[in-house]
Amino acid sequence: MRNTAKYGTMCIAFAVVALLSGCGSQQNTSVAETHKGERLTSFSQEITSQVHEFQVKARGAYTVDINVKNTGTQPWFGGKDAMSVDAGYRWVDDKGNVLPIEGNRAFLDRSMVQPGESDALTLQVVAPPNPGSYTLRISMVQEGVNWFFDRGATPLSLQVTVQ
Repeated sequence: MRNTAKYGTMCIAFAVVALLSGCGSQQNTSVAETHKGERLTSFSQEITSQVHEFQVKARGAYTVDINVKNTGTQPWFGGKDAMSVDAGYRWVDDKGNVLPIEGNRAFLDRSMVQPGESDALTLQVVAPPNPGSYTLRISMVQEGVNWFFDRGATPLSLQVTVQ
């Protein structure tokens, strides 16, 4: 009877150690697990476009087709929910000042973009009210959390002449 109790205690202790150390776990630890509505910890992106520069009238609209690739370790969740990941833009004037204009958003076409996957989006850009030379910075943004370029990701930068 004593040996059975001792054996049972050892089995439970081994099971606890295995559980805490991750032994026997089926989860993939190379990709961080993220759920919809959670803050990202990986802000990595690749954004490309056939357009590199354009001209637009002050307060005029311009459509930019972009391809966004999730180069991070966590999925991006789309939609219009809190903490969704969308494409957006910011204007930078010729002196390097970021204008206080937060532009329109382009929503992901899918509910989730996994690491390594891409999505083609159309972004409707509205020009600043004053003529001049500007840089249009297009970046992913996790709503209510952070712009990817503020967390070290390289935005797509387009040169724009506003007339």
